[in-house]
Amino acid sequence: MKRQSDRGFADTAQQRAVLSALSDDLALPLLQIKTTLELIEGSKLSAKNSLRHAKAMALSTEAGLQLIEAYRFALRAQDEAALPLEPVAVSAVLQEVAQQLTPYAKSYGTVIEVNVQGRLTPVLANRQSLAAAMQCLGASFIRAQAAQSESKSHKLMLGARRSADNVISTGVFSNAQGLSDRTLRTARSLAGRARQPLSGFPAGTASGILIADMLCGAMWQPLRAAAHRNMHGLATAVPISKQLQFV
Repeated sequence: MKRQSDRGFADTAQQRAVLSALSDDLALPLLQIKTTLELIEGSKLSAKNSLRHAKAMALSTEAGLQLIEAYRFALRAQDEAALPLEPVAVSAVLQEVAQQLTPYAKSYGTVIEVNVQGRLTPVLANRQSLAAAMQCLGASFIRAQAAQSESKSHKLMLGARRSADNVISTGVFSNAQGLSDRTLRTARSLAGRARQPLSGFPAGTASGILIADMLCGAMWQPLRAAAHRNMHGLATAVPISKQLQFV
């Protein structure tokens, strides 16, 4: 009973941490939209500039909606004894996420690249949850590196590779600072106690990383610090299914 009680407390603390970070992160696009509307109402803008601002508001809205949808996936994953799994091509998911993130990345001066090393065997996964996790990570990294660097051009990599011990690792990698095991451990240990669980990241990034961590943990392994093509980031790993090795 004590073990179940401790687990229930930990789950509750985690949910409080994620909700706290989510409320902060959702406030960011809402504030951007409010500021943009005030700018449009207070000045006579050309049709071209009005369209540009409208596109910026649409991107901010979409980012907020994607966070909420990913959080719903994470809650669903926790409620279900086991997620429904299917054969998934990791490279196809990364390409799909890259296409979805591209308009958002451009608004932050970021170029997205997909790098898959070798021909990867399909894995058993929940495609929706995997895509949501990578999308959350990607959007969080885009904002993080833009806020932490004065450079006007950035690079984000969605990567995957197969290790010698038959494990596929996949994640998001960038030049954002502070991506380490220590940072992630600190985020988890502060669950329910800190308003901003990832104090090393700017506003708008914490909840996406925590939600992605929840989704990956429910499917395979929680996120861990990793490197890919000399870039650092966060990744998850899954053993290749023996039944799918010959697909």
